Amino acid sequence: MFPTALDRGGLTAEGKVRSERRFAFTIAAVFTAAGAAWILVTDVLLYGLFEEPEVIARLETAKGCVFIVLTALILYAVAQRCAARLTRAQDTISAIVDSIADGVLLLGRDRKIKHANPAAVRRLGYDRLAGMDASEFSRRFRLTYLDGSLVPPDEFISQRVFDETGPLHYKAVVHPQNGKEFVISATAAAVRSKAGVPAEVVVSVFHDITEADQLERLRDQFFAGAAHSLKTPVAIIKANVQILSRFDAPQHRRAIAPIERQCERIDRLVQNLLVLARLRSQTLKLHPCETELRPLVAEVALEMGRASRQHEVRAELVASPRAFVDEERFALALCNVIDDALRTSTPGSPVTVLLTQHSQEAVIGVRRQPLPPEERTLEAHGEYDDLGISRCVARTVISALGGALREDQESPESTTWIRLSVTEGSRGNS
Repeated sequence: MFPTALDRGGLTAEGKVRSERRFAFTIAAVFTAAGAAWILVTDVLLYGLFEEPEVIARLETAKGCVFIVLTALILYAVAQRCAARLTRAQDTISAIVDSIADGVLLLGRDRKIKHANPAAVRRLGYDRLAGMDASEFSRRFRLTYLDGSLVPPDEFISQRVFDETGPLHYKAVVHPQNGKEFVISATAAAVRSKAGVPAEVVVSVFHDITEADQLERLRDQFFAGAAHSLKTPVAIIKANVQILSRFDAPQHRRAIAPIERQCERIDRLVQNLLVLARLRSQTLKLHPCETELRPLVAEVALEMGRASRQHEVRAELVASPRAFVDEERFALALCNVIDDALRTSTPGSPVTVLLTQHSQEAVIGVRRQPLPPEERTLEAHGEYDDLGISRCVARTVISALGGALREDQESPESTTWIRLSVTEGSRGNS
């Protein structure tokens, strides 16, 4: 049985070649054996039954004609069977493409659309996509990036993937001539019979993400708006609480202290939300400058120690490395790492902030005694639902500064390490 493309889907490329050769060899061997048997048998019968040369010559001619007819019938049967299987495979693949809910465009070697599935036709609102090239598609649908800049026709991923390794992906906005604009997430991949040869077909798939994109934008606007709205009242509350703490009686100061701590927490959350909103809108900017890390780390550790009620924050700073950092953003990232340690460590246990230098790296560690596994549940940390935001901001800021953040867990302690490249002239361990 001739293996179709679907039948051989689980084979490797080498296995498919062997299967094709085995099939061809089988057909050739059967034909050779049948032809040899036909010649041998008919010759024996012919020369055994007749002796006249003229009769034998005519019968040999007739025998050859019969052989040609039989061979043609056999070849027709084999070719028809193979063509029928190929047609069924093509029909199956076409049905699969047409049943996909996302828009699918198939491009040929001439880089024009050869086929568009019904979902693509419905979403684009145009039923004559076949034969359309990139320039015509751009004129009719005008693709732009999310920032509003035009996507040139030769920058379509369905065109670039002919020359580049794929798959390629981007988000774009489609502006139909007679319809409302919508946002798509598009992917394009080239189909090649083997590596290094020109693409035979390019498959471009797009998915309408207009609603999801609107929700993301609303969420980002909410983050930024909430952060800016909270910033001013929290600053006013902090300022007035600090004034009251200077003049009130000791018992009043004990009541004021929790207010100060919660204000600090809200202030840090506001900063994290602002960074997160700018990160998602790709407007986050850092202003690194050469900074001595020791006083900065010491100040952050001291501030976090004053804000903690259940844990002592110790500082073991044995080096004075210098690195290019944005002081404000780096201090926020370090605060987030220390705050994470304070929230997830055993009550009453100390949290130690380390600073050292190894070769060309400044190494900052935050060591703690983590909670026992049986206490590490969502319920135990349910009140700390901003941990995910603070961890994301810490990773993003450290990575943007060219550093790395990772965690080592060695019972009974766990340490989160921040590594940054130092500048020339930094002093090593003291």
